[in-house]
Amino acid sequence: MKEVKEVVDTVSVALANGQPEEAGNVVMQEVNHALLSMGVDEAMADKIDNFIILLFIIGIALLANLICRKIILRTVAKLVRQTKATWDDIVFNDKVMVNISRMVAPILIYISIPIAFPEHADSALLDFLRRLCMIYILAVFLRFVSALFTAVYLVYSAREQYKDKPLKGLLQTAQVILFFIGAIIIISILIKQSPVVLLTGLGASAAVLMLVFKDSIMGFVSGIQLSANNMLKVGDWITMPKYGADGTVIEVTLNTVKIRNFDNTITTIPPYLLISDSFQNWQGMQESGGRRVKRSINIDMTSVHFCTPEMLAKYRKIQLLKDYVD
Repeated sequence: MKEVKEVVDTVSVALANGQPEEAGNVVMQEVNHALLSMGVDEAMADKIDNFIILLFIIGIALLANLICRKIILRTVAKLVRQTKATWDDIVFNDKVMVNISRMVAPILIYISIPIAFPEHADSALLDFLRRLCMIYILAVFLRFVSALFTAVYLVYSAREQYKDKPLKGLLQTAQVILFFIGAIIIISILIKQSPVVLLTGLGASAAVLMLVFKDSIMGFVSGIQLSANNMLKVGDWITMPKYGADGTVIEVTLNTVKIRNFDNTITTIPPYLLISDSFQNWQGMQESGGRRVKRSINIDMTSVHFCTPEMLAKYRKIQLLKDYVD
């Protein structure tokens, strides 16, 4: 036990000083010594000691992931259920918490790979493996942030003052920007270049990007205009005969506005068409509690003449017309 404690202390000091290769050499020597003491041939021990350490690291990473998912996450979920607030039930849901736990194992493997292969610390294969771990960590992190955005959207969309706001369009815009930045970083990791270099290159192809994201950009701008000018919100009754829309707005997203017509059919219209074309919003009439009705009455011109005394006497007997006749 004393020797094990000394090895652990030596490895801890090496890792704390930022020297994983030195820590790997210490661990490898101990594993090699243990294999020789078990009667393994020296040549064979030199070949398999790296893989034994790697399997040990993977086992620890999987164990840490299991502990996070089975113990820590369940404990957090239990504490969340005991609170009276509802927002924490949405924020700390399965998708958010599971994505956090999925980052534990690859982070441990990324840190510990140099320990398993200290003599190949600068090799291309080891560098490639670490970059794969980094990409996986980043992908899980992007999913975690996206799930967190969705949870925040669900919290605010359930509140009365935000029910009529186009929050889903803002959510989709934030997610598009998030994954676009994530894709740039992942590509930069693969080609071992700075993200700034890629962004500079993308600046030269701005016209192509504008063409690819044309609908998203126009939808985002149109959504802001519709919301800022209070032209449209979820629950409004609108008519747009040109596109066969006559019903209630049920969803406003980044690229579409969904309208449930009164025959229960769904009409989908791009937001920018609501800015460029005209539409009729009946919400003001609904909120006023009344409706102005216009009706046409046809009168025969030959029937128009002055009232006779007999007609006046007849009209005086009608209570509603009496004041006008007198």
